[in-house]
Amino acid sequence: MHTSIKFRITTWFAAMMVLIEALVLTFIMIINGNVVTKNPEQRLMQVVNANVDRVEFSKQEFRFDDIKYYSRGVYTILYDEQENILRGSAPSAFTAEEPLSANRVRLVSCGAADYYVYDVHVDMFVGGVWLRGIIDAAPTGSFMTAIVAVAWSVLPVLLILSILGGYFIARQALKPIKKVTEAANAINDGQDLKARIGTGESRRKSRDEVENLTAAFDSMFDRLERSFEAEQQFTSDASHELRTPTTVILAECNYAKKNDMTLEDYKASMDVIERQAEKMSTLVRSLLEITRLDQGTQKVSFEYADLSDLVSIVCEEQALVAQHNIRLERDIQSGIFIDMDVFLISRMLQNLIDNAYKFGVEKGWIHVRLIRTSGRALLTVEDNGVGISEEKLEMIWQRFYQGEDSSRSQNGMGLGLAMVRQIVQLHGGTIEVESTLGKGTRFMVTLPEHQGKEETK
Repeated sequence: MHTSIKFRITTWFAAMMVLIEALVLTFIMIINGNVVTKNPEQRLMQVVNANVDRVEFSKQEFRFDDIKYYSRGVYTILYDEQENILRGSAPSAFTAEEPLSANRVRLVSCGAADYYVYDVHVDMFVGGVWLRGIIDAAPTGSFMTAIVAVAWSVLPVLLILSILGGYFIARQALKPIKKVTEAANAINDGQDLKARIGTGESRRKSRDEVENLTAAFDSMFDRLERSFEAEQQFTSDASHELRTPTTVILAECNYAKKNDMTLEDYKASMDVIERQAEKMSTLVRSLLEITRLDQGTQKVSFEYADLSDLVSIVCEEQALVAQHNIRLERDIQSGIFIDMDVFLISRMLQNLIDNAYKFGVEKGWIHVRLIRTSGRALLTVEDNGVGISEEKLEMIWQRFYQGEDSSRSQNGMGLGLAMVRQIVQLHGGTIEVESTLGKGTRFMVTLPEHQGKEETK
């Protein structure tokens, strides 16, 4: 028979509470039956006689070190033969002048209090001592009787409350587990990838182990949703962008089969097919890179590297492929180091400069600047090209978005800036853009500067 964890925890908790309360009751009953409620006269005689056995005579003198002068409510006083007190003391309320009288328990009244007194003479043939025991004559059993009665009435109530409390704690502790199951079933049965557990983290500063587990599940669900959405986005983007080159290839093949063509015509058709195939290959490769960045599966190799040197090298390379007679200027502060993936940062800067070339003006300029500011590296790429209208400024980060002048971007696929933003975010940075239509655009990338660690991550 299957039992729930909640039931097993509650049962175990209840069993332990029953055991603890049984031990407490047993302990109380032992004390009540064997110590406190025992007849005070009998207890008085037992304590005094036990102390008599502790009196020793050695090397011509009495030894009293082992005597217990207060035990089990009995006060013990040691006298010499002349009835002078040697050790011990009587209760503060015992004020009677009671003469010593051997081996007889008697009741002595001291105002409102009554005491039992018991005297024993210890004779060692060379002398002797007296031991007097005094105990309160008031009945002590009533107090313990009350304790026992309270214990029998209160402990069962505490047991019930403990069981209910254990059940409540177990239910509350395991409630997130139930939510995990419901969320997993919702995702599995209904394809609801937005289902989350939600443990109220915003209301609590600290979390227990179960809440940490549910938070981990929520994080996993988030990643599953992002992966699924990335897959959907990839499928949608790929099918949309591959439709045109596929159509051109099929049309060109159909045309070649249906018409009488010369060798030159076949070569022309093959050129068309090759160009479209290369376009498809480039598109698929770019889409795969973006998808890997989306899913976090892109292999990233962070290393301690000189960003200033990297920007200089990229600018030199890009200046060799300048378009529209655009000159590339640079202003690079030296000695700026960051933790980065060199390939991805190079790709990011290349895409920004390529974008500036594509939308630049004849004999225009591109200015690349790198400076250190507030412990961060600020990289700007500015041009005096065609610019971007304000209403379309946020659209440039969308995949396959083409710029204002589509004739200039015919060789592009609209994936460059989407990849740029992903690379920047992957490095813990930010990217902003300012642009005025007809005057130019400026991209500003901020990256955290390396904080003096010389090792490679």
